[in-house]
Amino acid sequence: MLLAGCLVTLLFFLWGFSYGLLDTLNKHFRNVLGLSTTETTYMQVAYFGAYFIWSIPASYICRKIGYKRTIILGLTLYVIGALCFYPSAQNLSFGGFVGSLFVIALGLSTLENCANTYITILGSPKWASVRINVAQSFNGIATVIAPIVASYAFFGGGEDSGTGDLESVKWTYVGVGCGVAVIAILFCFATIPEIDEEAMMAAEAEETGVAARRASILSPHLLIGAFTEFMYTGAQIALASMFIFYATEVGGFTDAFSSRLLSYGQLCFTVGRFVGAALMRKFRDDHLLAVFAVCAVITNVFIIAMKTTATPYALLVLMFFESIMFATIFSLATKDLGRYHKQGSALVIMGVSGGAVLPPIQAVIHDHSNVNISFVITLVAYVVTFFYGLIFCKWIKYVDEEIEVDPSIDSPNNYEKKEITEEKVEMHQ
Repeated sequence: MLLAGCLVTLLFFLWGFSYGLLDTLNKHFRNVLGLSTTETTYMQVAYFGAYFIWSIPASYICRKIGYKRTIILGLTLYVIGALCFYPSAQNLSFGGFVGSLFVIALGLSTLENCANTYITILGSPKWASVRINVAQSFNGIATVIAPIVASYAFFGGGEDSGTGDLESVKWTYVGVGCGVAVIAILFCFATIPEIDEEAMMAAEAEETGVAARRASILSPHLLIGAFTEFMYTGAQIALASMFIFYATEVGGFTDAFSSRLLSYGQLCFTVGRFVGAALMRKFRDDHLLAVFAVCAVITNVFIIAMKTTATPYALLVLMFFESIMFATIFSLATKDLGRYHKQGSALVIMGVSGGAVLPPIQAVIHDHSNVNISFVITLVAYVVTFFYGLIFCKWIKYVDEEIEVDPSIDSPNNYEKKEITEEKVEMHQ
């Protein structure tokens, strides 16, 4: 099970790197293709809109063919989308890039449906928020690396001397596609055990002595959690996509320095996840979510109100406090779903489509007003997150149904016991 957990955690790094490149592509495409701020957000619409379209089908596919095959399908879609960047760059086709990102996002939506669900149920429900925050930290590490790579590949490193074409974009994504293909091959030969969510709940009930209860698929904590994930993800993407614009317009920084500053912000984001995971060993995850959301609200108000050369550094603080939100909302929203876990996870992952809605709204405000006022959008999202952590995550509607265990699927505990038994038999022989 340890190897399976490590391989699935690798997927978090994968989509973090892809997302990190996307933020910097916004500014590069604007420079090379002469796009408006609003037009650059079409990439966000395609990228995150794919989550809305594909999350439910991906969940259905996962239920039918299992985690391993679904993961390989997602990686294959990613490779196809990455390689499609080559002809798009050759023809300077912005529509081609948008289409390529859409295919990549179909693959990532598939992977997120599998990986977030798998990590959450791969052990005791008590530590689900800790596990997913630790796994999501590798997502953060990738988003630190990606803007640095993009800074040198797209903007020429120390100055705004990036090439006036899209050659660097083309070869960057060809390289990424080849790397993902290698990961797909690893998964083809890896053992990824299936997990029976009902068996996990039954085992936890037996261990703790508390009767296992399954939450309804229409439970308020799930439905409101999906909406909260929609708002939060929209805010996260809006912040990242507007980061370079804010740093250049308010702070007066160059594009290259702003791109590196974004990578420092992603570093704060990653550190925040490790810190949050550690704090969850001592404090309740819903309380910690509410505290981080309040801090984000306060920082966001400062970002709206101030216009100094030092103000862009407050964006780094904001990224620190938003660090635990996605993973913690996901964990709280999918709590006690049992056999409905895959369907419930799909609803929450659909919330990622907020990244296709809020950034364009913020971009329109930016084009018609100024970048400071545009951050009102993220402020509203953090307020919603605060109330979810404080109140709505506790609104769980349970159903009076018996827990049903699938005997054809081993729980992780049984799987480990089976391995130990087999080892003893081999040693005896």
